[in-house]
Amino acid sequence: MPSNTSTIKRWHKNGPIWKLLLKSWNDSIFSDIKHTLQNSAMRLVRAERSGEAFDSQLVIGVRESYVNLGSITEDKLKIYRDNFEKAYMDATLVFYKEKASEYLEANGIESYMQYADQKLKDEDQRAVKYLYSCSLTLSTQNSIKGLVTEYKDIILAECLRMIKNHETEKLQLMFRLIDKVENGIDPMLKDLEGYIVNEGLADMMAAADIITQDSEKYVARLLELFRRFSKLVKE
Repeated sequence: MPSNTSTIKRWHKNGPIWKLLLKSWNDSIFSDIKHTLQNSAMRLVRAERSGEAFDSQLVIGVRESYVNLGSITEDKLKIYRDNFEKAYMDATLVFYKEKASEYLEANGIESYMQYADQKLKDEDQRAVKYLYSCSLTLSTQNSIKGLVTEYKDIILAECLRMIKNHETEKLQLMFRLIDKVENGIDPMLKDLEGYIVNEGLADMMAAADIITQDSEKYVARLLELFRRFSKLVKE
């Protein structure tokens, strides 16, 4: 790229000279170094995910290189999407495939749910910083895939136990995570329905003598069951 940047700025950004310069830059230099730049940017993002600090403008600068090259194509963000966005999504999945499984193995599923919930929030904030707005929905879906969908069955395996123990806060967290997965809450609802039916029948059978002899106590028993299970569902 010419060193006299002040001269370049005087030319219209979308004019023919500007586009010619970008094409020359892409053909002669950028096409040879873009993968190196891109990989370096993804390593920086990985470092940030691991808690390290760095100048975020380094990553943003690489992103803007792709966006600027879009000026020479009809779809202004195609080069960005095909390269930077794709690399970002792939790097996210690779990172959490490694780190999420490590965390789950070391800390158990209950702690993992808190971990996943926080990481989803972190990734949404990170995406706003490093991606264009057109990529944000895809980034959220990608994070859900890496943090929740891959571990859905393991998470749901704890549902019935939590229902039986009335661990409502943990169930709320589970619901918040699983609801992000298509049809994810169906097994939770099935577990809850089964628990209510089984507990209700067991309670009624245990009080069968009272119920058959005193209609008022029968109604009171039904109301008590209704209040108990309504409270669980609402919470």
